[in-house]
Amino acid sequence: SRSAGGRIAFGSQSTIAVRSRSNRPKMFRLAVLLGLVAFCAAKSPIDQCCSAEDRNIIQAQWKQLWRDTESSKIKIGFGRQILLKVVELNPDAKDLFKAVNVENPTSGEFSAHALRVLNGLDMSINLLKDPEALEAALDHLADQHQVRAGVKKAHFKTFADILQAALPRILDDYNAMSWKGCFRYILTTIASKLSE
Repeated sequence: SRSAGGRIAFGSQSTIAVRSRSNRPKMFRLAVLLGLVAFCAAKSPIDQCCSAEDRNIIQAQWKQLWRDTESSKIKIGFGRQILLKVVELNPDAKDLFKAVNVENPTSGEFSAHALRVLNGLDMSINLLKDPEALEAALDHLADQHQVRAGVKKAHFKTFADILQAALPRILDDYNAMSWKGCFRYILTTIASKLSE
């Protein structure tokens, strides 16, 4: 039998089934186009792994940590513990901290370095909603670490693991998924110019 469109409908196939099959390539092209539009709509690389909602969550949770008027002392202590754990888990990293007196973790040199590290992280988190400034800051930090012989991507991975283990203990309503995506972006960008 012939359908209204001049096509022959075989067996149990109706005219609608024949027409819908002919639209499959068009629908596939439309789906691919929509996928490309969604991918291209991401304004910056950070948008691909750290959503606007993730950034809001992280910034709100991060601010909770530093509400205290003694936040610089808290940052020093927190940074010191993270860096000492990095050295413990990566003994090869200890030499990287000799110039800042890692042998005496309560020294002014090591305390100042711990604060610089936490301030770099603080700056990165505070710039999450300004992708252009964030990219510039992370690129600068990447350059600073690239020129230091012996710094490896593995050290940043350890830093991330330590921080992600510590944050749930000190943050109310810690959101692991938000932190994972955004923090991975921050650290992989800083470590991007390093060897393995």
